[in-house]
Amino acid sequence: MTDIANSRQRILIVDDVAENLHGLMNMLRDEFAIIAASTGEKALELAQRIPHPDLILLDIKMPGMDGYSVLVHLKSNPATADIPVIFVTAISDAGDEARGLTLGVADYITKPVNPDLLLLRVRIQLELQRYRRYPINFDITRHTDPAHPPTLLVVDDVPENIHELLEALKDSYRIMVANSGLKAIEMVAGATPPDLVLLDIMMPGMDGYEVCRRIKATAAGNRIPVIFVTIFDTTQQKLKGFDVGGADYITKPFDIDEVHARVRIHLELARLRHFLEQLVAQRTALLIKSEEKYRILADYSPNWEYWMAPDSSYLYVSPACMEDSGYTPEEFFADAGLIEKIIHPDDLAQWKLHGPKSSNSNDINVTNGENDANSAALIFRIKAKDGTERWIEHVCKTVYDASGKYLGLRGSHRDISQRRYAEEKLDFFINRDPLTGLPNRALFHELLTHALQYAEREQTQFALLFIDLDNFKTINESLGHSLGDQLLIESAKRLKTLLPDIDAIARISGDEFNIILQPGDGTPWVDLLAQRVIEEMARPFQLGGHSVYVGASIGIALYPNDGSDTESLQSNADAALHQAKMQGRGILRFFSSDMSRRAKERLTLEADLRRSIERDELRLHYQPQVDLISGQIVGLEALVRWQHPVRGLIPPNNFIPLAEESGFIVQLGAWVLHKACQQIRQWSDQGLRLRQVAVNVSALQLSRGHLLETVQTALQETGIAADQLELEITESSIMLDQEQSLKSLADLKELGVRLSIDDFGTGYSSLAYLQQLEVHKLKVDMAFVRDMTSNSSNASIVKAIIAMGHSLGLEVIAEGVEDIGQARYLRALQCDVMQGYLISKPLSVEDMTNFLRTYVAREIHEEEERLALLLVDDQASILSALSHLFLRENYHLLLASSAEEALALLALHPVGVILTDQIMPGMTGTELLARARKLHPKAIRMVLSGYTGLDSLTDAINRGEIYKFLTKPWEEQDLLDAVRDGFRRYAELNNNETQS
Repeated sequence: MTDIANSRQRILIVDDVAENLHGLMNMLRDEFAIIAASTGEKALELAQRIPHPDLILLDIKMPGMDGYSVLVHLKSNPATADIPVIFVTAISDAGDEARGLTLGVADYITKPVNPDLLLLRVRIQLELQRYRRYPINFDITRHTDPAHPPTLLVVDDVPENIHELLEALKDSYRIMVANSGLKAIEMVAGATPPDLVLLDIMMPGMDGYEVCRRIKATAAGNRIPVIFVTIFDTTQQKLKGFDVGGADYITKPFDIDEVHARVRIHLELARLRHFLEQLVAQRTALLIKSEEKYRILADYSPNWEYWMAPDSSYLYVSPACMEDSGYTPEEFFADAGLIEKIIHPDDLAQWKLHGPKSSNSNDINVTNGENDANSAALIFRIKAKDGTERWIEHVCKTVYDASGKYLGLRGSHRDISQRRYAEEKLDFFINRDPLTGLPNRALFHELLTHALQYAEREQTQFALLFIDLDNFKTINESLGHSLGDQLLIESAKRLKTLLPDIDAIARISGDEFNIILQPGDGTPWVDLLAQRVIEEMARPFQLGGHSVYVGASIGIALYPNDGSDTESLQSNADAALHQAKMQGRGILRFFSSDMSRRAKERLTLEADLRRSIERDELRLHYQPQVDLISGQIVGLEALVRWQHPVRGLIPPNNFIPLAEESGFIVQLGAWVLHKACQQIRQWSDQGLRLRQVAVNVSALQLSRGHLLETVQTALQETGIAADQLELEITESSIMLDQEQSLKSLADLKELGVRLSIDDFGTGYSSLAYLQQLEVHKLKVDMAFVRDMTSNSSNASIVKAIIAMGHSLGLEVIAEGVEDIGQARYLRALQCDVMQGYLISKPLSVEDMTNFLRTYVAREIHEEEERLALLLVDDQASILSALSHLFLRENYHLLLASSAEEALALLALHPVGVILTDQIMPGMTGTELLARARKLHPKAIRMVLSGYTGLDSLTDAINRGEIYKFLTKPWEEQDLLDAVRDGFRRYAELNNNETQS
């Protein structure tokens, strides 16, 4: 769980009606962590779990244990007694409210629930609870003098109302009375202002809203809570009161218990806030004195001292910062992130990981007042204001006050540039080749030892390359040692340019270089890289006006096959180099003859692959994707094949990995993309319009291949719609260069191209990154689909992926479907689309064209499995249009022109979804659905109506009688998606019932 999720306050919602439960969750989930229970017994169990909820929203009317019983159990248990409980109920009887307050309920909200009022009441109770968790503070504010009770100002122009409030409150409070708004403002501004104001809204002259606004505009009145007393009970009037500063409201006629509860809550909250303000003021004064003492000491320190507040802003920066960085203390105060802007880019990651703003520095050890993560010195470089580079040593410590409260970090920067330069100079002379700057033999021996230890520990392999320049001796003797040295320098530069991520490149002797190559994701393996080194060294060098040709030979030894220690590896790599030089110049040889043979084959195949496009040897085959409900073809996947002139048809798994290693995948992917778009255009011109065609995208295309420009060009040249093209990306490819990949995907989505995650379940399968990607589709990997009907683990994975995809609003497709049993199982799990040999193997363009023309929708379900959809509308034309629309979905359609006819059909057929008009003769749609909820509770109930302003619809939604409200005229795809979602919900309810 993330830190954000841990810091959110937890609310337990208890209601036996699922629709009410989801409604409350939707109102609160953006601000709070939500726990839910549908019975009183489950609520008591969840309330006792640690961490306890911070607040409980509790329905009263529930089967079994009602809300009152739950409240009694909560208050009798010491572990849960202090948790505030708010009743959320349709009960409005004063006796019931009094009963709840007597039992210890903190507040109550009536249904239908207003979201703004709910948030207000919840925040008030949570704030009170937060103060109560500081016992010292709470005791001070709690024990008020009985001889001087709090003062209430009652403002109302009707004497009878004032009299009623006086009688109710006079025994507990001192009462002040004002019969006009002006009088009330005058009393608030007087010598003895009230502690709380009860304010009528409807008064002559100045209404309650204006009175409240003026009270809150004064310094004294801003801290006084104002509770509106009103006959209005509309949301608009309540929101208006909150906007001008009102704390709460009480509705006339008065409920005395509610009045006492509201007054008590807001008086307590006001006292706590006032005490906290005084406490902050006192501590601020003490802190100012402490800061002054610290400033005197730090100003005279030769080091660059600072004090950083908990919010990462600077409280103090010593004048020494100017000498070290060139920036003034004022510049650091104005920009708290200035230090990160001047730190060397290569050292910034280390600063973020171990510096004062790191997660380590925020992991404070409260027990002993120390933070071990910041005890050690951190050394990094900065670029001073004058452009010079300085080496800085940094230390910092956490700061606490006497009570243990965290006050921030105090740190020190010390300029160690002179010491560092001396150390670097000494290190260079010991470990570096003075001519090329590369590691020398001694340092390379250490690097090789470390590589061996790592490979042994992680059970991985690596390659040791011995490189020898072929004609160096001749050039050195004919052109002189000076140009010979320049040749060595230029050779070292070419190696570093070709292998920018490799640190273990060393000059061992005159014209010999050694390299350690580790295998990595997206990196070509040793044979391809060695060949590139040979090709790079074969290019002419420009030396003193001469074009000099050198060339290189390479010997390769592999760990652990060719040696398990440094001596044997170096000896065998040297032997392989000797063999390469004996067989001719510009050759690479492995110590193993078998490895040399395989490397030669791979290099030949790579060279052929690079010429495959210009030789027109590549072909695209297409495999259909079929909707699991309608049985119709909804898309194709384009799959590349290589027709080699000698080897014949080469399967993708034999050349795609090679294309990725060599980098040719970018060019190959662009060809596939253009070819697929051209074919989409041709099929559209022939009247075979497809919803989309999917093209696979590699990691290199996504991170380095200018994918957006390639897609834009293909779309422009072919003129197809962007949403006809779908790009399939694997989970792992996104992680290769996450920042660039996410940017590319966002740009493609903005373009209108559809996006899907391929082989889902085999990589990271993270809900967090799925939400970040915002793709359209998930593709379940065939490894899980293949035996899901016989392997319970794979079945569970497939079910979870489908549920996850649908929860994010994504379409889910399963690949590798080979028999009808798998198809029916996927359909039962509400999977949307399938792909596999059950429908067709991948076909050539000609065969796929014939397939599309002759295809007949595949019946996936058995007749008794068809999903029943009941359509109800009194207009025959609309009923006909809906029937025509849903025919293609293979539902079992039931048609009714009246509510009475619909009820008769429901009695005869198990219906999954009801879609009804609202305004019909006799019984309305909401009345029909209210009866359906009681008689057929499993059916998902929807209204399709041209009337959107009906109170009856709102009431029906609040009562949970309507699952979804849709408007006429409708968008076809939106209506189809809504009904599919309804059937998913229907399946979930039935599955949950079966499992329970």
